[in-house]
Amino acid sequence: MAQDDKGNALAAGVAGAVIGAAAAAAAIALADEKNRKKAEQVLADLQKQGNKVLKEISKKALEIKDAVSKTSEEAPKKAAAKK
Repeated sequence: MAQDDKGNALAAGVAGAVIGAAAAAAAIALADEKNRKKAEQVLADLQKQGNKVLKEISKKALEIKDAVSKTSEEAPKKAAAKK
């Protein structure tokens, strides 16, 4: 049990070091105005793509919801018709 805790602590320490190094590298890269502009453009493009995907997923979800609603409304009618 104690060995697991040491392994978890080591993994957390390594992960923290990697995250810290990535944050430092990002800070250095973003210190340059050209790099900041590029990063802003990439983020804006990603946001546009995310919005498109979200709209498509929402549309599909509504279609599925409508299909399920129709099916659940028709089921009692079909059951009554069989009687």
